[in-house]
Amino acid sequence: DFIQDYFIHLDTEDKNLITGRIVLNGSNIANKNILIKVPELEIKKKIVTDSIGVVSFKISSENIEYWYTENPKLYQVIIKTLADEVEDQIGFRSIKTKGKHILLNNKPIFLKGISIHEESPIKGGRANSLEDSKQLLEWAKELGCNYVRLAHYPHNEHMLRLADKMGMLVWEENPVYWTISWDNLETYQNAENQLSEVLNRDKNRASV
Repeated sequence: DFIQDYFIHLDTEDKNLITGRIVLNGSNIANKNILIKVPELEIKKKIVTDSIGVVSFKISSENIEYWYTENPKLYQVIIKTLADEVEDQIGFRSIKTKGKHILLNNKPIFLKGISIHEESPIKGGRANSLEDSKQLLEWAKELGCNYVRLAHYPHNEHMLRLADKMGMLVWEENPVYWTISWDNLETYQNAENQLSEVLNRDKNRASV
């Protein structure tokens, strides 16, 4: 029995509310106790799964420090059952659009950024290590960027987690951009699956 998935984020309407959903997998997952902890916010909440091992929750806190490009605050979040434990670093923020404006924590933000390929300009070839990702994002920071576009495919997870820590907003893509066989059903299904996969992987990243 294990923690298969979780989505934990700031509520879209209430800035003092953390909301989420946890999914267990295994043979004995109904009516199971789950403990959620955010030590820095003194949050320690017990919840119970339903008959298929799923539970949604809401936790109120007036002390949340919001993730922002200039202050990329991350909180240690711990999810624990008797059989499994998962720890993540999650930033809480709201992001929405209003007319032509992008609002981060209800404040307009102007995106200054560049496109990045997952390539090393020094070693050559794929940039798939933690050090490679750090170098690329640090160079973007030095250029004055608060935003990067990861062209044209899902990059390594290092990039997203570092962007969370460095306060860099991220545009992610799947590889559907040139010479696509739009009439081919399998091509479309492949693209749809890749988009679903990257959404599922990175849904807890404040930077995305």
